[in-house]
Amino acid sequence: MESVRSEADAQQEPSSSSGGMRQVLALALSLSILQIGFGIIMPIFPFYIVELGVGATELGILAASFAIARIVLAGPLGRLSDRVGRKPVLIFALVGFAAANVIYAFANTILVMIAARMLEGAVSAGFFPAANAYVSDVTTVENRGKAMGYLSMGSNVGFVVGPTVGGIMAQFLGFRLPFIIAAGATLFTLLLILVLIHEPDRHDATREMDTKPAPSLREVFGCNRKAYSVLGFAMFTTMFSIGILEVAFMIDAVVRLGITPIEIGAFFGIMGVTMIFGSVIFGSISDRAGRTPLIVIGSFIGTIAMFMFALASSFFDLALAGLVLGIGFSMRGPSIQALIADLTHPRSYGVVMGAYGAVSNSAYVVGPLLGGYLYDQQGTSVVSLILGAWVATAGGVAAWVGLPMSTKPVCETIESESSGENGSQASD
Repeated sequence: MESVRSEADAQQEPSSSSGGMRQVLALALSLSILQIGFGIIMPIFPFYIVELGVGATELGILAASFAIARIVLAGPLGRLSDRVGRKPVLIFALVGFAAANVIYAFANTILVMIAARMLEGAVSAGFFPAANAYVSDVTTVENRGKAMGYLSMGSNVGFVVGPTVGGIMAQFLGFRLPFIIAAGATLFTLLLILVLIHEPDRHDATREMDTKPAPSLREVFGCNRKAYSVLGFAMFTTMFSIGILEVAFMIDAVVRLGITPIEIGAFFGIMGVTMIFGSVIFGSISDRAGRTPLIVIGSFIGTIAMFMFALASSFFDLALAGLVLGIGFSMRGPSIQALIADLTHPRSYGVVMGAYGAVSNSAYVVGPLLGGYLYDQQGTSVVSLILGAWVATAGGVAAWVGLPMSTKPVCETIESESSGENGSQASD
């Protein structure tokens, strides 16, 4: 397998040069515009739910419907991006995003909103794994953490500009117009993808996808079963905590703390600024110091942030907790994505990213549903947030115990050691 990876790395080398990094930056720019559209509507959902006369449980169902659609389609669309290419899947997904936002704008019942949310989840199941796989296609182990950091930075720009603009618009223009603007931002992203992004020149084996099936997940995960499993658990704990926060705490912030749409937008903006700079800084650090230490530390910082949210009593407390959470996310997120890519043969990036998308979305089903239910039962988000804190801690402990500290792909490390042992035995 080492020789196969060596051939793949050799053929990837041209794409992994400055030209490959330019493609990553173009994709990051496109993703930032898309996430601005997402960000515009983020401060609106809690108020929209209150306007429709439903509670936290319904908001949890709305969030979970997005994740359920992604679970069903993440694997098939990830495999599709391996077969037909990354760019066609990205384009298809963007058309769906625009349609979902138009439906949101005219929704007058929770059922219509759930339908739009499921459509959004379905197409996002293709977009984000394909984007991550694209970065893996055009980078090497040496610069992949930095590239994933750029992609995260592009995504996080949307969480600075989008929620701030969306909060202001919701405050003064109502809750529906921002969805139309989000649809427009999505169509602009589609134009950028069409013009700036080129299908990567992948390994020869990937050019035979239409006649040669991709390896099964069992084959892909067989070499690094323990590391893949721990990464899946770490990703699950991250998304579970996010789901708790976005449903239980956001409703609590509106009802108990009296937070306005502008303040919710500012909260996401503060967290986004932190993640913009943190993703690039910590992504580069992970290339030098290793992925695992940052995953572990980021998980424990996330635990601290969840307790801070539980104790928050003002907007200042909310903003400070968001700052801490942003640091934790920017350490953990790019490092997890880069380590997954390190462990995976280029020909299987799409299906692997799709599988991990299913894992994270499973957590985003459980977290919002449980968070919404507990909030409606308790009348507060404190219990949910403490639960989220302990789950984040479990993810950090699992990463500490179960992930490799080496920055090299585990398969290469194992095979290099095996080759060394065989060589020494032969010399003996």
